[in-house]
Amino acid sequence: MEVIDKIKSFFNSSKNQSFNNTSSRSQWSFFGLNSWSGHSNHDERILINEGYLSNEDIFAVLEKLVHSSATIPIKLYEKDGDNWEMVDDSNNELLKLLKKPNKNQTLKEYRREQYLNYLLTGDSFELMNMLLGFTYPTSMNILPSQYVEVELEDQNQFFSPVKDYIFSYGGHRTLYDAEQVLHLKNLDPSYPCNQKGLSPLQPAYTSLSASNQVHNAEKSMIENKGATGMISSNNNDYPLSAEEREEIDKEFKGRTGGSNNYNKTITVSSNVKFQTLGLSPKDLTLTEIDINKLRKFCNIYGMSSQLFNDTANSTYNNVLEAKASLYTESAIPLAQTFVDNWNENLIPIFNKRDNKEYCLKLDISEIEVLQKNKKEEAEKNKIVTEAILSVASMVSMNQLSRESGINILMHSQGLSEEEAEMIIKEPIEVPTTQTENTNEG
Repeated sequence: MEVIDKIKSFFNSSKNQSFNNTSSRSQWSFFGLNSWSGHSNHDERILINEGYLSNEDIFAVLEKLVHSSATIPIKLYEKDGDNWEMVDDSNNELLKLLKKPNKNQTLKEYRREQYLNYLLTGDSFELMNMLLGFTYPTSMNILPSQYVEVELEDQNQFFSPVKDYIFSYGGHRTLYDAEQVLHLKNLDPSYPCNQKGLSPLQPAYTSLSASNQVHNAEKSMIENKGATGMISSNNNDYPLSAEEREEIDKEFKGRTGGSNNYNKTITVSSNVKFQTLGLSPKDLTLTEIDINKLRKFCNIYGMSSQLFNDTANSTYNNVLEAKASLYTESAIPLAQTFVDNWNENLIPIFNKRDNKEYCLKLDISEIEVLQKNKKEEAEKNKIVTEAILSVASMVSMNQLSRESGINILMHSQGLSEEEAEMIIKEPIEVPTTQTENTNEG
């Protein structure tokens, strides 16, 4: 009833107001729909600290994806008539910017930071630095997403343009005009008021938290076996005093703690008894829990867990296929997302400056694992082509009927009847007069 009354009161008070004067995000928040959905965004710094900086699985998955994506070459092309020619002029200002975005980073280093920010927080902010008197960026830097705020021209308007970006770091706040920053974000369908994107770790936060707890449990078991047992007095009439308990605890941990004493049994001369607590590591199945979390992390970033020593995962036939999938399903799409963003927002600045038409393209011809697949595919195509030509030749030379040739191609090569009929022509007719003349001779 409380929710219904709230909705009624809202509409009653809004009869003479236009919804254009109220932010859609405010309306959803007013109705309490955020709490109904159970969705609560975690601070970006929490995701970074608990994820990439503290969880070895997240670190390994992102390192492989970011490295694979950032090493895919990006080539600059210039339109020449109907053709695109690759630009290799070392004096070209755009090419110089791409090769060395700033004095501290190469393009590969820049892209690693760019991609990592996006994959951890759902946002990438690129600052385009323009020297006084210049109309194009002479350098570019990544603004760490967790320190950037987005300010709209009108915070109460859903479709309000961005006014500026506020970068807060080390006690300093710097405002950058919207035209100075390239903002790429991963869509957050909850449409938060802060205009930020959705981190892939956000929906996986429960798994991330559980994974960290598993790692802590393993650490605890190594250090002190995770309090696997309890020492108490073996004399019912004389329980242990506080001092005795502390002394035994200290002595026990000193003799059993550490990796050298893992799962070791010791004896004592005191009149005490030992009672086992909890379950063994095997019963706790920590390893199984850990590997399941790894698979979930791989899943949210579109990768196969087989790349991370998950031998039990038989989704892929072999490692080669898993490596190829790393590029086709994750690394290439990630890099292409940023190439598209540059083509849309950075390249036009230089098109106007140089009065030319530029375009950036990924060069996947140097990805070895994909070239192996192409080679295998080419060899298969060659075999198929030779088989089809052999059948067609036999039909054309009257060594095989046309109907038989069509049936062979349909069943052996999986061609449709129409496709087979286009390949198999009518047999060559041998003139009967020539045969008769030969017999008479």
